[in-house]
Amino acid sequence: MIEVRFVNCYEIRMGSPYNVCDIELNGTWVPRLPTRTWQDKCAQSPDGRYLALVYWDVSNNVPGFHTVVLDTVAHTVSENERIKGCCDDLWWDANGLRWKVF
Repeated sequence: MIEVRFVNCYEIRMGSPYNVCDIELNGTWVPRLPTRTWQDKCAQSPDGRYLALVYWDVSNNVPGFHTVVLDTVAHTVSENERIKGCCDDLWWDANGLRWKVF
């Protein structure tokens, strides 16, 4: 299992409910992740195998994000294509990773 700590958090824009953060990861396996503009959202799968993180991808002042999934058993990292909008929530259900977009 990987423990996530969000540090150096601040509003992405003044008055915004969305934050920008750095992350610190701790655990028996911790991947090297590129420097990203992380959002303070994460979700652990019910079995503890997967950890999902969110990073910002703002293009031409249009917000978007990517999810990054860490597989703590296979020791792999994957990410999805850019999703337009802001990530309001992130969770796992029986069908996999889900997110709510604003």
